[in-house]
Amino acid sequence: MAIQNKSESEIQQLAEKVSVIQHHRRHGTPVQDVAQQVVAKQSKAREGMNPDSGAANQNPQVEPVPGSQPPAPGLRQKIRRIPGLGYALAWCNALLRLPRTRFQTEVALTQLHGRIDGLQQQYADLQQQLHVQSKRIAELEASKLAMRMDQYDALDIGSRLMQLDRLQIGRQLRSVNLMMRTSLQNERNQAGSMVNTIIEQTDVAVRALLPMPVVQSPVATSDFDQDQFYLEFEALFRGSREDIKDRLKVYLPYLSAISAEPKDQRKMVIDVGCGRGEWLELLDEQGIPAMGVDMNQSMVNACLDRGFLVRHADAIAYLREQEAGSIGAVTGFQIIEHLPFEQLIALFDAARHALCPGGVIIFETPNPENLKVGACNFYFDPTHLHPIVPQVAEFMARQRGFAHAEILRLHPYPDDHLLHGGTAVEAVINKELFGAQDYAVIGRK
Repeated sequence: MAIQNKSESEIQQLAEKVSVIQHHRRHGTPVQDVAQQVVAKQSKAREGMNPDSGAANQNPQVEPVPGSQPPAPGLRQKIRRIPGLGYALAWCNALLRLPRTRFQTEVALTQLHGRIDGLQQQYADLQQQLHVQSKRIAELEASKLAMRMDQYDALDIGSRLMQLDRLQIGRQLRSVNLMMRTSLQNERNQAGSMVNTIIEQTDVAVRALLPMPVVQSPVATSDFDQDQFYLEFEALFRGSREDIKDRLKVYLPYLSAISAEPKDQRKMVIDVGCGRGEWLELLDEQGIPAMGVDMNQSMVNACLDRGFLVRHADAIAYLREQEAGSIGAVTGFQIIEHLPFEQLIALFDAARHALCPGGVIIFETPNPENLKVGACNFYFDPTHLHPIVPQVAEFMARQRGFAHAEILRLHPYPDDHLLHGGTAVEAVINKELFGAQDYAVIGRK
């Protein structure tokens, strides 16, 4: 590309330089003299003279510059001018320089191999770093997966069933559960009949072996089923399911924080002593996940038959088994009056353990401020222990660590029970006899 951009005069100058250098190589003329001759020719060309005219045409030798004495050729140059011998000497010189050349080549190769080894070491180090980083990433992913599996394993069976229910599998599992319970009950009945038969046969064999008849004292037996008794008792005295659901709707605003969350992030509500499951049914209609816990097997079976999530267990122990801060609310309706004082305190503590920050407790109980309730109606239920004064229940909630505890008085007698004379005495009678029949202690963690 550079030659194409040269002018014609510059090309001619380059050609002259090449010819002079070739002549120098053939005749051993010093390069300095050659340069001076080239400069002289260029100056003549600029003055309009022909650089190849005159003596230059008669003598192919380049004219020396005036005032300069060309040096005599050296011995090496003279020897190299001898035909045949010069080439032989050049080959000998090359052979003599061969070990040095080989040494320099080996040094260069050694340096090259060193650089290659260094690059290979760097590559190995990079591979090692990449392997370490990959191993760390794999360990991190494995730890995250293990943590998720641990969290899943930490969930109780009720929470797992609730999650499966969200995937539209829970109801199928409950149907399978009902079938398994039915099959298990049939197997128990068959096993019981077989045991009774074996006992009777053994008794007959023993009597046949004894020389004298053995007089056995009669054993008092009872077929009383307390669980079934309480189920029938509530069906007669508690009221219809629709009436109970209407009464319980007053508590839904206290669970607004749960219902406001996305469906897949709503925390569970645990209903202690769920009974026939009216509250569970109401929460299911509102889209709030809930699970009942009851020690009455008949109540548990009734709830399972309706498709609710219920566990037959002790409520206090069940709440203690939950992961701390995993439950949205703990409720219990007409339950705390059944508990001794120590168990009541334990219930407050277990609920506080299971509740998340902001979680709520709702415990409803008969109101002894109403004289008719405190003196008579409270003892309708033979399993009641003693009434709890509202101020005492509020104190218990605050003392066990619940903030914003309050008392909500509910269910006064209808107007047709009140005295309408307008006197002060009648007002006192209406308050003391026909006031709120129940109250709820409500607290937040």
